Amino acid sequence: MIVIVCSLLCLRIDSANAASAHSVKGVVITRDGTVVPEFSVVLGRVAGKPELLQRKHFKNGEFTLDGLTGDRYELKIAAPLFITSKTILDFTSKSKPTDYCIIILHTFRNERRLTPAETYSVSVKVLQEKIPDTAANAYRKAVELHQNGKLEEAMIEYGKAVRAYPRYVEALSDLGTIFILYNKPESALVFLRRAQEIDDANPIINLNIAIALTEQGEYGDALKLLNKVLRDQPQMAPAHLHMGNIYYQKKQYEKAEHYLCQAVEIDPGLLDAWLLLVHVRLEQRKYDEARESLMHIREAMNNKVVAEFIDEQLLALGS
Repeated sequence: MIVIVCSLLCLRIDSANAASAHSVKGVVITRDGTVVPEFSVVLGRVAGKPELLQRKHFKNGEFTLDGLTGDRYELKIAAPLFITSKTILDFTSKSKPTDYCIIILHTFRNERRLTPAETYSVSVKVLQEKIPDTAANAYRKAVELHQNGKLEEAMIEYGKAVRAYPRYVEALSDLGTIFILYNKPESALVFLRRAQEIDDANPIINLNIAIALTEQGEYGDALKLLNKVLRDQPQMAPAHLHMGNIYYQKKQYEKAEHYLCQAVEIDPGLLDAWLLLVHVRLEQRKYDEARESLMHIREAMNNKVVAEFIDEQLLALGS
């Protein structure tokens, strides 16, 4: 399973006049481009006087938050069977008083194929090993619980599978991904490293290790591992996406744009890459290219709600 960090893109349109109160308008979609029918938004100030968190419920993929007078807020978007998305809204810079946010929520397990036409090679030792029925049964139960978002119960079953068969690569890997979801990259790396020792050719494991390293701010080691993945699997779009994300975090926007363009060339349906590409191009003030990327998302999704939302963004960016 690949963990792809849930995405939120806020388009900040420069303006000469900052406002004391802000509004945020957003649309919440799945990685397949459909709107999330029902979700909740929890809003709280990052700093300042302690206050009650605001929790609001929305339907049909859209939400609006008005009257935000603080400087920085933490925004959490949650829906059943999806990983909660978290982001910081920062209004300290001069900006137009409305931000447009596109949020992608991901399921707890992502079984999407890595590449259009490739599979990775598993070590001969792994192929020759026979998994005991006790371990296999516990793993199947864990996967079902994992898919349904019952993470603590899933961890128990994954643990049973590993105890019954300590070299169970899939169970070790999936345990690691759950710890990433719990924002515990150090614990994730314990299990992912064990899986890597058994099957160092597995790009899913190596990708998740790179994600855990990125979460710890160890960008150099993450980039080295992603480069290894891409040497073995040059058509692995998620690896290009995460390379782009790291360079975006490092504010190296030209390199970020290069890898994100590679990602969308390999997999035109990878919405996370398109959204981050829009943001990267805005940071470089490549407004024409940013509009083109938004238009691609609009046309690819064929969704009326999202199309109208993106039309508003395009209008804010100017023609």
